[in-house]
Amino acid sequence: MCTGIRIKSKTGDYFWGRTMDLSFPMFGDDTGMPAAMNNLVVVTTVPAGIEVPSEATPWTSKYTTIGMGVKNTPVLFDGINEKGLAGDTQVLMEADYGSAADIAARKQTALLAEEFVTFVLTQYSTVAEIKADYEKFALVNEPYKALGQSISMTLHFSFVDPTGDGIVLEPVNDGAFKMYDFIGAMTNSPEYDWHLINVRNYIHLTNIDPNGPATLPTGYKLEPIEGGTGFGMFGLPGDYTAPSRMVRALNLSSYLRPFDSAEGIDQLYAAFRTVIVPPGLEHSGDNNPMSDYSQYWVGYDLTNQTLYIQSAVGLAISSKKLDAGAAKEITYQEVDLTDNVKVLA
Repeated sequence: MCTGIRIKSKTGDYFWGRTMDLSFPMFGDDTGMPAAMNNLVVVTTVPAGIEVPSEATPWTSKYTTIGMGVKNTPVLFDGINEKGLAGDTQVLMEADYGSAADIAARKQTALLAEEFVTFVLTQYSTVAEIKADYEKFALVNEPYKALGQSISMTLHFSFVDPTGDGIVLEPVNDGAFKMYDFIGAMTNSPEYDWHLINVRNYIHLTNIDPNGPATLPTGYKLEPIEGGTGFGMFGLPGDYTAPSRMVRALNLSSYLRPFDSAEGIDQLYAAFRTVIVPPGLEHSGDNNPMSDYSQYWVGYDLTNQTLYIQSAVGLAISSKKLDAGAAKEITYQEVDLTDNVKVLA
């Protein structure tokens, strides 16, 4: 379970973010997972001009990139590069990876799903460039080995840039991608084209409350409850399934009041509040103590190449601005896991 949202300020600056909803520990959670999996996620900086280590084929980075990644690896769950191109990975159960032999026969470059966000953000500067090249790649059905674990996840991806352009890439054709225009939100399964149809079922949603009673053909008058407050969004689904989160994310972010760029991250966080999943609401079985929940929320200012990260462990928000010339090797920084609350006298 994950959700991505993009919003735009009155002056045309874009802000984008995601929740990371998974059932394995990332910040030291006590859930019975191997110790190597604890304190897993850190702010990762991949500088330009280095050879990025890969379990498939190493590549040389063109653009400095920062994001949330797996410690001691080049893997990024999400991030932004020095050109303001940002992107993430989310679970898609329908993803279908190809064999190395089949990908080679199609004359495509084989990439690992877990490394794909890092590859794209360190190689491309705009969504338009990705659109021109995405058919050159395919994801290979080989596991990623990290921290003593062998990991294989079914994934899809979204990318957005400071012009407002955005795409969703889904590897559903033997590792090859289908591409869709990003409409402002993304969640998990089913495939994105299904969501594009499903949101049309909610065409009646609006931010305008009824301004008076409705009279039936029989003459019976219906007075709105509580003056109609909130009735514009009546029927908005409230559960945590991917289709429902997609409808909520798309509509609530679309109807935010106009805001200045200085308020962008605050408004982005507000849009995410109804799709941040508390721990404990979903278990795969009666005897399974683990549950999917929002391990972290991260927001990106695309204009200023700055990230803001809040973990599920504490209320504190850590921020980092990309500095294209600061690092000469991949670096890792832990986020603030405290509550960091100001106590008033």
